[in-house]
Amino acid sequence: MKMVFVFLLLILLSYPVWVVHKQTLGSHERVEKSPSEWGAVFENIEYKTSDGLKLYGWWVPAKSEKAVLLIHGNGGSRNGFHSGVFELGKWYREHGYNVMMVDLRAHGESEGQRIYFGAREHEDLLGWVRSIDPKGRFEWMIHGFSMGAVTALMMKQKDPSRFKWVVADAPWIDFHILAKQELYRRANLPPLFYGYVSFIAKRLFGMEFATVDNKERCRKLCGSDILYIFESEDTLVTPIHRILLERACSEANIVTFEGVGHVDAFKECPDLYTGAISRFLSIAGKKRFVTAINCGK
Repeated sequence: MKMVFVFLLLILLSYPVWVVHKQTLGSHERVEKSPSEWGAVFENIEYKTSDGLKLYGWWVPAKSEKAVLLIHGNGGSRNGFHSGVFELGKWYREHGYNVMMVDLRAHGESEGQRIYFGAREHEDLLGWVRSIDPKGRFEWMIHGFSMGAVTALMMKQKDPSRFKWVVADAPWIDFHILAKQELYRRANLPPLFYGYVSFIAKRLFGMEFATVDNKERCRKLCGSDILYIFESEDTLVTPIHRILLERACSEANIVTFEGVGHVDAFKECPDLYTGAISRFLSIAGKKRFVTAINCGK
């Protein structure tokens, strides 16, 4: 009986370790698309991170001082199969931006096996942008999706003068709520396991969950030219995150796309989506931009 108890206890303690391992693995895929499909001249670029990983991306030059960094979400890549980020790059190029598109660590063709929910990713991209634009020649914008949106917010907080505008599509605001939700949904782990899972993530995988929570970050960034985008049918970043954002920053610019799910707004209604971005950029710094757009079919 004692051996059975010990065996069950070992299973109980080891299962969350496997869950954290599994849920933080990246998603590699071959990049099948190319800016040549837009009729654009571009450069294949790469960057070596502080921990020795090679990251890969594209630089699509334009005859302007405007530049945009596009960041896919967890499980994505420059292909943009989830969010449409590849097609969005074409739109930015057509509007005169130098376009930088990348595969985050552990995604697409970039090296690495594990994700860090933006904690290491934002340091990677800060270093990369600084290497491309060391003298601050360009007026930078960042547009990110989900984990890429959180990465963008971290970059803005770390180097606010470099990045003038941010578009954050489906960023979580409270990581603890998100993690508890997904631990139960994906692994049947009830909320009482969260403390243990957080401990495992920190001790075994080098992840500090508190650093990727955004409530305080959004409060500190309040008043910055940031457009937050939410989708009404999003079952990952649920409506509570918009509520928490407005509590943290009553001045936040927010667009809600009705009738679509997580990071689906651009794919489902690209003209309405890009129209909202154009509207935000035209009034940024002058007045608050809050609206709801019906994107459902």
